[in-house]
Formats: sequence, structure tokens, C-alpha cells
Amino acid sequence: MMTRSSLGFLLAGFFLLLPGVVQSQWAVSPHVVVSIPRHDFANVGKNGGGFGVKVERFRDRGRNGFGARGDFAFLSFGRKTSVVVDSFGFPIPIESRNEGFRLTFGPQYRLGGRSLKIFAAATGGLYFYRTNITAQFSTISGTQFFQDSQGNNWALGWNIGGGIQYDIGLGPWLDISFEYQTIYDLPASVEEDAEADVAIPDINANEFTIKFGVIFFLKK
Repeated sequence: MMTRSSLGFLLAGFFLLLPGVVQSQWAVSPHVVVSIPRHDFANVGKNGGGFGVKVERFRDRGRNGFGARGDFAFLSFGRKTSVVVDSFGFPIPIESRNEGFRLTFGPQYRLGGRSLKIFAAATGGLYFYRTNITAQFSTISGTQFFQDSQGNNWALGWNIGGGIQYDIGLGPWLDISFEYQTIYDLPASVEEDAEADVAIPDINANEFTIKFGVIFFLKK
């Protein structure tokens, strides 16, 4: 299992790769992201979905070997609606939605033929989670909107995974990957029957991530 010190070495390796590929080719991959939280990842409780973009830098699309990559993703882990009653007896629906953002960097290795590449990567970086709360209600002056966020938590994390890139003959290649995420020291959710002043330890969260997209190879 990778430790925090190993995460530092991983990021250091990423930056050491950059000079070697500085005159090489860029590739950009927008994709759909599916998240499957595991074990005691109690902050979200449900599968998530969202979108992301991956940027790669390597010597040439046809060559095998090491390159560098960076990933950004936004995830939404479902929504929950509750209703409260104001002082006049009118119901006010309040919607809460768990959201996550992540930005990771690291090395990637590609191998394969001219139209099919298999790749493996290990990246690490910043993970951010929050609960976004919105409400709409009516007052004498008209309809009012309320928005707030709670539990804004930054954390360090890493992932390891792999996938395939396949030339579908239309210019961009198909890009599919599977990753295992580890995020350190996230606050665990409060159980409904627990007292408010009970201290709940942080957790190391784990998650499977599936990405579907296409990759565009940019000119050198």
C-alpha cells in the first residue's frame, strides 16, 4: 500500500519525466467518469458520476515508453431532498448534493501496436469533497434562492490503474481506463443515531473509478 512518503516520490518522478518529453507530443482526453466508493467511504454512500479531462505528454503516438500525465475530474455522488416548514407553515425543499474534485499528476507507460495501446499509470495529488446545499422559497419580496456548502475537505490521495487506447479510424482514439483510488484522512459521516458531540475518526477512503472517453493527439 502506498504511503504519504511514497506519494511524494511519485510526484517527484512525474516532474523528473517532464524534461525528457518537453519536445514531444501532447494529447487531450475528455471523458465520462464513474465512481464506485468502497468499504467505509461513508461521506458519499452512493456511486458517483461526472466528467473529467486527461492531458498526456509523450514522445510520439506510435512509440512505446514512459510519458507524463495530469488528470482533472468533477464528480457528483447523488442528491437528497428534505423538506422543512417555515414560521408561516409553508414547506421549503432543501437539496443537498455531495461533490468531489480531484487534480492528480504522475508517470504513465504505454505499449502496443500502431492502432492499439495498453497503458498503466500511477498518479497522486489533491482531492476535494463538499456537500452543496440549495433551497428555493417565497417571501414578500418574491422568490429567494439560498446556496451554501458544508464539509469542505481537502485531502491528499493517489491512484493506480490502466486501460486501452484504440484507433477507431475517425481521428481521435477510444480511451478507456480503470483506476483504484486511495484518499487519506477524510472525515467520516455522522451516524443518524449518534450524539452530535461524539468524535468520529477520519478515514482513508477507497474507490474504483471507470473512465470512458476519446483522446485527441495534438500536433507537435
